[in-house]
Amino acid sequence: MVFQNFVAHEVSEMVLSVMNKDKIARMVKVCMESCPYFQLACPSDVYHIVPPGGSARVHIRFTPGENKDYSHELVCLTAKEKIIVPIRAISARAILDFPDQLDFSVCPVKSSSQKTLLVHNAGNREAHFQLSTQSPFSVVPATGTLGAGDTMQVTVGFHALTNGDHFGSLCCNTGEESIHTKLHGEAVDLNVVLSTSSVEVDKTFITMSSHRTLLIENRSNITAHFQWKAFPTEEEDNEEKRRQCRLLRLPKEVWQENLMEEKEIEKVKGSCEDRTALLSSMVQEKMAKVQEDPMLFSNDFFFIEPMEGEIGPHCSAEIKVTFKPLEALEYRSVAYCSISGRETRLPLHLRGEGQGPLVELSSQTLNLGNIFVNTSHVCEVKLINQGAIDAPFTYIPSTTDMGFCFKFAPEEGIIAPGGTQTVQISFSAPVLGWFEEEFQFSVAGSPTPVILTIKGCVTGPSLHFDLPELEFGDISFGFPYTQSCRLTNTSVVPVTFKLRMSDDGTQPAVSSFDQIRNDRDPAWKKGIHFYEEPREFTVNPSQGTILPEGHQDIEVTLCSNTVMKFYRKMLVDLEGIGEGVASLIISARCLVPELQVCPHVLAYDECYLKVPYEKKLIIGNPSHLPGCYGLIPQERKEDSPVFYSSPKPCGIVQPHSSAEIPVIIEVQTLGMHRTNVLIGVFGNERPLLKTELQSSGRLAEIYPSPRLIEFGRIPALQPTSQSFTLFNKGLLPTDFRMKIASKPHCYVIEPREGVIPARGEVPVTVTATLDDTGNFADTVQLFIGNSLWTTFRLQALGIGTTIVTDKPFAPELNLGYQFSLVPCIRRFKVTNRGQRHHQLFWSVQCYSPPEEEGQSVSALSSPKDDSQSPKRASPVFGLEPLLMELQPGQSVDMVLRGFSHIPQEVQDYVLCEAVIGTSRMKKKIIKSTITCKFIHPSIEVSARQFSFRVDKKPSDVLRLQYQPLALKNTCLLPLDLMLDLEQPFLICNEDQQPLPHGQPVRVDVGATCHLYIAFDPAYELDFKSWKKEKVLNIDMVRGHPFVERIILRGEVHFPNLKIHPSALGFGCTVAGTEEVRSLKMTNCSPLPVQYHWAFHSNSQAYRLRYVHLCPLLEALLAGVLFVLGKEQSCLPRI
Repeated sequence: MVFQNFVAHEVSEMVLSVMNKDKIARMVKVCMESCPYFQLACPSDVYHIVPPGGSARVHIRFTPGENKDYSHELVCLTAKEKIIVPIRAISARAILDFPDQLDFSVCPVKSSSQKTLLVHNAGNREAHFQLSTQSPFSVVPATGTLGAGDTMQVTVGFHALTNGDHFGSLCCNTGEESIHTKLHGEAVDLNVVLSTSSVEVDKTFITMSSHRTLLIENRSNITAHFQWKAFPTEEEDNEEKRRQCRLLRLPKEVWQENLMEEKEIEKVKGSCEDRTALLSSMVQEKMAKVQEDPMLFSNDFFFIEPMEGEIGPHCSAEIKVTFKPLEALEYRSVAYCSISGRETRLPLHLRGEGQGPLVELSSQTLNLGNIFVNTSHVCEVKLINQGAIDAPFTYIPSTTDMGFCFKFAPEEGIIAPGGTQTVQISFSAPVLGWFEEEFQFSVAGSPTPVILTIKGCVTGPSLHFDLPELEFGDISFGFPYTQSCRLTNTSVVPVTFKLRMSDDGTQPAVSSFDQIRNDRDPAWKKGIHFYEEPREFTVNPSQGTILPEGHQDIEVTLCSNTVMKFYRKMLVDLEGIGEGVASLIISARCLVPELQVCPHVLAYDECYLKVPYEKKLIIGNPSHLPGCYGLIPQERKEDSPVFYSSPKPCGIVQPHSSAEIPVIIEVQTLGMHRTNVLIGVFGNERPLLKTELQSSGRLAEIYPSPRLIEFGRIPALQPTSQSFTLFNKGLLPTDFRMKIASKPHCYVIEPREGVIPARGEVPVTVTATLDDTGNFADTVQLFIGNSLWTTFRLQALGIGTTIVTDKPFAPELNLGYQFSLVPCIRRFKVTNRGQRHHQLFWSVQCYSPPEEEGQSVSALSSPKDDSQSPKRASPVFGLEPLLMELQPGQSVDMVLRGFSHIPQEVQDYVLCEAVIGTSRMKKKIIKSTITCKFIHPSIEVSARQFSFRVDKKPSDVLRLQYQPLALKNTCLLPLDLMLDLEQPFLICNEDQQPLPHGQPVRVDVGATCHLYIAFDPAYELDFKSWKKEKVLNIDMVRGHPFVERIILRGEVHFPNLKIHPSALGFGCTVAGTEEVRSLKMTNCSPLPVQYHWAFHSNSQAYRLRYVHLCPLLEALLAGVLFVLGKEQSCLPRI
């Protein structure tokens, strides 16, 4: 039961019906605890008989003492159950009408947005409420009172500091209940950007300033406020403020000291002001200022203007950055632009470099050359001020022993901008020897001093070599090697010298060139033996006289007969002066190369008796040194089954090469024979090289001649032919047929079959096309009828490589002329046409080309002096990829790229090394010289600037003005010129028709292109004189930095007048009188001006009105006329 809308001290009554839903009568007892506010109208604890389906009515009275909530209970008892009926009395309530959810539209971050709610108290009681919410939401008012039935406005604010969706709750607490409204808002960044994220100021002289500008662009529809801050986030701003406040807090010792001083003053004077309070107040004031500090960007060297401001929608603000360096240093800083509507601050990186006085020496190094001892020497050097400010300089005295010998005059001074100061240097040294001294001039404002290096040599009579050491490197046993040096007399008197080697022998050494002339020398077997130490060095000339300031070129030849490391000295003895006054170290290492013989078994197969057969042994030299070999002669006996000899038993094999020893045998008896052959290596005392000759003696009938067909060294993949003859010694013609046993695809026989006439012969040609490198040995089978008659051998050595390119690449690739500063690119397809896997290693070098195989390093002559040829630190060209894996038949694309910053003629050398098949050794297979001439593009223009002037007369019609422009190609490549020009100028062809925008102009080598520059005087039609200056930019090569610029000026003059003042005010004028005002007209154009005056048709005339002055004047004057000269103008006649 609920009582509502009751009044204090007034009785209210409600009726409760108790119903019997049973089929029999029930006795019901209704009772209630005693209460001053609730009573039963009938006696309590009385039983009521309720018939089936009937009801009993119970009256409850309620008498409230005040307007508040009450509660009680009514109990109904039956024989079966107990029913408790709660009684409530609800007083007047305040009911506030809040929405369930409030959504804010998309708002800029760090910007406030508000929504107003109209809140109505729908209850019957006054509401006292408290409103609360969470960040980034706010509500105003936070507390208030709203009468029953009244309405008020509540403002909910949204101010987000971060992007994204934000959720919250608005809570209204009335004391009786809490009402919650869901809040939602989305914050986004405004489209406000900096035109650049970094500003780099050019070098600026100290005490001067430079500036750059940038833009803050507001691309949104909302006005944005900006500030330049010193820190990237607001948290760091606050941290800096806290740091400054901590620094302001005085230490405990200061407070104690201040308190002690107060007590001392109070003892002396009897009273003292509260200095502690004053000090505390000062600290609090400074802390308050720190908290109020907006923390704007502040720097001693970079200045930003303006520091803050507002930017309207779709507008931009120009920001000026000024750089004022104090020292010659590099300055860096970062300013952060805080923009309302953006979560993060935009960083602006600032960089500048201070430039001190630019003082340079006319020469960084003074080489005084040879100066005789105790002789005065005077020279001069200039200090040049290349900067824009004064340069005070001071000489810093040297502290070295040799530095005290130098005197400088003047030692200090000031050099004006662009000026020079000559400094005289005097020098006299009492000490012999080389010197190199550095002298410093300090320049005020410059961090580094100006350094002058003076070097030279204080000498008496002296000699010196041009090399610190003569290095022969690795040399081969018995081969003469020659190196050159120069001995120079730097004195003013002639000297007579003798050269000698330390620790050299007396018995002449034996060279390989002498050794190969005697194949029976026992040194081939047992090595060379001397009775005395060999004389291995030869100096030419070994003595002589060198004139003053002259020189003598000396050749030192080393022919070593000792396997060892050499470290000797070549000593110079001067006649009348002394021995060993100069020396030159000579170093070398003598080695014997390890030669190889191939094959180990040389098969001659079937040989007709006493018929000479020739085959060749291959002597291989895998080392980097030349070798000397000799075939040991045969010791023939009468019963020797095979005689062998060689027309060339001895020879020299070059590094990484091979040589051939022809071996001729004559079989003396029938049957199979094996003969051992020995080969000696000069200087090698190890066991001799050994090979075996296999042969079979038989009688001749039908046979080929020769029986060994040697192709020798032939390039792979290139057809090479050899011929032999089939002989028939029989009396009948014979049918024959031939085939290749192992590799028929590598050899072609013509004719393959036919008839040999009786006692006749048939010439046969064998063509070899090798599909790999290395030894190719095969057998030709000769069939007579259907029976195998005999076989004979084919021998070939494939050289070169099976790696080929689709375009010419080796041995030379001439790219002709190419533009510098533009990449030069060539593409090739590399194919493996061999039968083995190849792993290719490409390299490019920029000095001398690799040495050819078979060429001695210095066996026959000294190395070529290439000191006069320019050398680059790195090659201009490069290859991609440098590493390739090629299976047989596989191809890979290769790119050759070159780039040069300067015009130059370039020779780079390409070397390709390969690891072939299962070998682990690299082999050089391709060598190529790349030649290219890099040039700068250049053109010759007919004029560097063009000027147009048009004086507009009344009868003139403004038309395009033309001037011819000639562009001549002065470089060695055709040019595609891109011409860029802005209005009011145009580029036209020979027919004075405008060129299409973006279309290049082709100019061949040495050709001249004729164009026209057009000027449009009708570009601006406001009848005011105007001038324009533009630049014609000519890009000669796409991507090339070289741009030709032509300055274009155009001016159009109209008759113009300038009137001062622009308005005339006549003020208050008495009727019937006349006022005169003057104005000044100036012809600001170079043309005469005809003009006339006219009032505008829409000009206004003010009505006359009377002004009461005084009775006398009112009687005399009819009124006062106010006249304002308005909208009057002077129009020139055009």
